[in-house]
Amino acid sequence: RSCMRSAYKAVWGVLCFLFLAVPAVSSAESYDGSQFLLSWSESPSHSQTITWHSPSRREGYVQYNKSGGELSGQHQVKAEITDVGETGYYRYEAVLKGLSHNTTYDYRVGNGTEWSQIRTFTTAPDPEIWEEKSETSFDFLYLGDVQYRNRNRDYGEWGKLLQDIRERNPGIAFALIGGDMVNSSRKMKDWNLFLDNASPVFSYIPMMPAIGNHETSIKADPYLQMLALPENGPQDLEEEFYSFDYGNCHIIVLNTCFFLDNRKASMAEEWDKKLHEIRIWMEEDLRKSNAKWKLAVLHHPPYGISNGDSVYEWIRQEWEPILEKGEIDLALCGHQHIYMRTKEIGGITYVIGNSGKRRSTYYNGENAPAYTKALDAVNSNYQIIRVEKDRLSLLSYDEKGQIIDRWSKEKHEKGILKGAIAGLIFAPVMIAGIAAAVRRKKRP
Repeated sequence: RSCMRSAYKAVWGVLCFLFLAVPAVSSAESYDGSQFLLSWSESPSHSQTITWHSPSRREGYVQYNKSGGELSGQHQVKAEITDVGETGYYRYEAVLKGLSHNTTYDYRVGNGTEWSQIRTFTTAPDPEIWEEKSETSFDFLYLGDVQYRNRNRDYGEWGKLLQDIRERNPGIAFALIGGDMVNSSRKMKDWNLFLDNASPVFSYIPMMPAIGNHETSIKADPYLQMLALPENGPQDLEEEFYSFDYGNCHIIVLNTCFFLDNRKASMAEEWDKKLHEIRIWMEEDLRKSNAKWKLAVLHHPPYGISNGDSVYEWIRQEWEPILEKGEIDLALCGHQHIYMRTKEIGGITYVIGNSGKRRSTYYNGENAPAYTKALDAVNSNYQIIRVEKDRLSLLSYDEKGQIIDRWSKEKHEKGILKGAIAGLIFAPVMIAGIAAAVRRKKRP
């Protein structure tokens, strides 16, 4: 028996040694997912949409909880998987619903046994509560064209710029992108480099893009398959056109590539019908919004350095009157690879941004239109927009973080203005009446 006990002890000692000496295989942060992006396909106050890529087509899940809470199957959502074209690229999408407004959550994605690192996101404030708090404000980021000259080099530099922007502005709530994120909509190398460099920032703050002409070949199929956006646009054009609210701000996103000749030719007589439906949707969308501030995002600028292209003419003819009637304050554009801000035109200020390395072929150094208020044709740039209760402001920065332009607009409550105007009109009358009464009282 003593020999048996000695043998057991020896075996047990060897097992303990192996257990301690060999590193344990952990499922933590071992998931093969990448290119994580946040966006909104439903309410920014009460939901969060998460998309990502995994090379292995297995079931995908998101686990989430309020920051600091345990991540487990108790709060878990299964993802839908999309095969992008015939490329062997798989995109996963999960929508978290029923979230609390203005709340920070932790999340991780995985296949049920292996998980990514833990990241965070914060839901939008409740729009109704927002209006009651005059001191409340938020910042968001606008990025014009990302489009490159040298693919590997320029995407890396853009990714570094993006991380620098977040370090300089840690409080930005979300980002808008004005299109042309890739050079070719069909090249997965472009998409992979864009998503690889976008993920370190946009896995923490939502990214809401517009379609540029380089995302589309008649229709923007890879763009629509990879990204998850609100489906509240016109029928059959969902995600090409959409809108959402954040705080006291309403944002409408339009696909100006609808006016490209190849799109018109492919749709034939259906094109006119859809144009009419887009107009109706835009009018209804802007009419129903009670937001203090209204913004539009559209790739092609109706007012830029050059305005000869038929797309610009179509926008001015078909959409500009609707945007003006809908009281759009600021329109964020791209396409012309320059920074430009116009004077207020029909109540709207138009801004063209350019976050990538391509430079304008439209500007010759002397042909800035008379409506130009600010222009920078040299630097990559980005815009930080601050939204307050009664003030909308924009700071434009170059890639070094130096301010190259600033703009603001104030808009006070109509009731207060009416009261003030009425006071100015009737105050002299009231004073005269009081003076007359005093004089009558003094008479013997």
